[in-house]
Amino acid sequence: MTKKRKKLTLAMMSILLLSACGITDETSGAEQPQTTTTFEEYGEYISYSSTVPEAYYQTVFAFEELESGVNTVPHKKVRAMYEEMKATFDYLLVNDYPLVYRGDYQGDTAFVDGYDQYQAGKVPNPMNVEARDWEGNPFLATPLKTLLLGDGVFQRFDQQIEEGRNLKITDYTLVTPDQPIPVVLGYAYKGIYEIGDTFSLELISEVMNFQVVGFYKQGTSFAMDTQQVAFDYTIVMPHFLFEYEPVGEAALFQHAFHLAELTSGYIQIDKPFEAINDETYQQTVDMLEKMAERHNLSGLYKVATWPVGFVW
Repeated sequence: MTKKRKKLTLAMMSILLLSACGITDETSGAEQPQTTTTFEEYGEYISYSSTVPEAYYQTVFAFEELESGVNTVPHKKVRAMYEEMKATFDYLLVNDYPLVYRGDYQGDTAFVDGYDQYQAGKVPNPMNVEARDWEGNPFLATPLKTLLLGDGVFQRFDQQIEEGRNLKITDYTLVTPDQPIPVVLGYAYKGIYEIGDTFSLELISEVMNFQVVGFYKQGTSFAMDTQQVAFDYTIVMPHFLFEYEPVGEAALFQHAFHLAELTSGYIQIDKPFEAINDETYQQTVDMLEKMAERHNLSGLYKVATWPVGFVW
């Protein structure tokens, strides 16, 4: 992949991952977590959020702070950080960077990530965009709606299975690059795929194999404040750990980005919304930074100031 392609890939991923976090950093072109607004400035939001009993704050791995690029993510340190975050906080991992169909996509536009924004005139058409792989070979790319669930989240949907099975804890490790990644599909995929079917899509920078293990019931969803996250047209996959070494630049980029995003989740401040203020928020930020320092990752994490309330 050329340097231009790398930058484009990272910029696209950053915008997708951070779009809900707040303000835009004009120097980077990607949205950054809102960490400057004081609590007094959004009292109305807090008043609304107080109806949700648990306050979660998004953590973001700051790729822009890596001097030599994404490929230099320190795998072992970040993995240790991830394990400590899970052990220390009530940690929710929900990500939505899309899997990409390579080729001339002729399917239903309802499955295409960002197509509704395109219809609203907010973004260019995301279907069949001209792209290049890591070696510079051209292909057409279409992002598909995808949800990556952490190993502490998938169980919440055990009772929402229409056919087959839900994700399970053994799905959260990938031991070889050819191993099919289990996925549970939204209800609208019934009739297109069957249990046991396999297909190939691009995950970040490498084409991977996926296998259908289940379908969710029609209407399965959850809410993040007022945003409803619907599963019907979505591929749901585990946010797994790689248990093999990457070979080649594309695989190294994929492993580094995917691993760092394991630490871009949501941590809970274990107090009612109305009891959270600048001081209690800063205590949590300081706790996360001290954790990062222990793993030699100081300065690589940002925390949004605006809380999120999950409704399952």
